[in-house]
Amino acid sequence: MTAETQKAPVRILPTRKPWIPNLQTWSWSITILWMSIANIWHPFGLYGLLCMFTPIVIALTGRGKMHCARVCPRGSLLGLIPRKWCLGLKIPAFMHTRAFRWCLWGAMMGTFAVLMVLTIPKGVERLGWVILVFMEAATGLAILFGFLFAPRAWCTVCPMGFTTGNLRRLLNKQTPEEGSR
Repeated sequence: MTAETQKAPVRILPTRKPWIPNLQTWSWSITILWMSIANIWHPFGLYGLLCMFTPIVIALTGRGKMHCARVCPRGSLLGLIPRKWCLGLKIPAFMHTRAFRWCLWGAMMGTFAVLMVLTIPKGVERLGWVILVFMEAATGLAILFGFLFAPRAWCTVCPMGFTTGNLRRLLNKQTPEEGSR
């Protein structure tokens, strides 16, 4: 079969999407501002859901993990950690495996889901506080990774980055007939 007669894999989503402008130079301020306000007025913590759903919306529009590289406020904050403050330890090999990322994703999303179910009946004040504490814990873990390994080491295992990467693979998957050729 020649190159002219061979069909290219069909993608569900178009492959060329406009770039999102790079906001990494200042998006860290969103994290600081949001956490500061939410610690004073807990219902503001509900805006943390925007940070959780924005990467998913961007991925569903066909832009994959573009949020991680160009927008992510937590990643931007981690980028401010000077390399000289990092211990520079090698990230353990098991952390690079899909199994570990699935386990971390399941633990974090499962914990978040249980917290939401238990907290929703308690009102907006409590719900905002729970989202804030959850996001602060994840940010604290990310900063710890930054000091142990490299400033943006968390980005290699981030559950939201993992989710958007999986969405990209799912949305660009070939149909069954094409995979059998």
